[in-house]
Amino acid sequence: MKYLAADYGEKRCGFAVSDPDGRGAFPRPAFAVRGRRHFLDAAVETAAGEGAGAVVMGLPLRLDGAENAASAHVRGIAASLARRTGLPVYLMPEILSSFEAEARLREAGRKGKKLKKALDGAAAAAVLESFLNLPEEKRRLLMLHREETRPD
Repeated sequence: MKYLAADYGEKRCGFAVSDPDGRGAFPRPAFAVRGRRHFLDAAVETAAGEGAGAVVMGLPLRLDGAENAASAHVRGIAASLARRTGLPVYLMPEILSSFEAEARLREAGRKGKKLKKALDGAAAAAVLESFLNLPEEKRRLLMLHREETRPD
């Protein structure tokens, strides 16, 4: 199955997709977020355009692994995305994915504007890689619960 990953941010969002076998993660260009609806429209369009069978959203956590206000916000967006797409949505805990992505990009020789432009997609790819490396039974534990996807 092909997965779409989203690394949601207040200013920018990154996407990444897997290959059809769900083995590798490939970043897509990031875009500036102009609100929740704009993000949802872009995510729905990207999922359909990429032929994704499921979505993985990075769930921001505090350094100690606890949830915070950003976690609750992403959970709400993920629930809306599940309703709009009808696809399974997984929440992949992520701590410092942007820092990990930035380190990888710097290692690859990216700097300045080129690094900034690639960062959000690379962060989404890092989230997706972490998800794809999990055994199938652990992935199921990350899926949104049915009650989280009920209409508001």
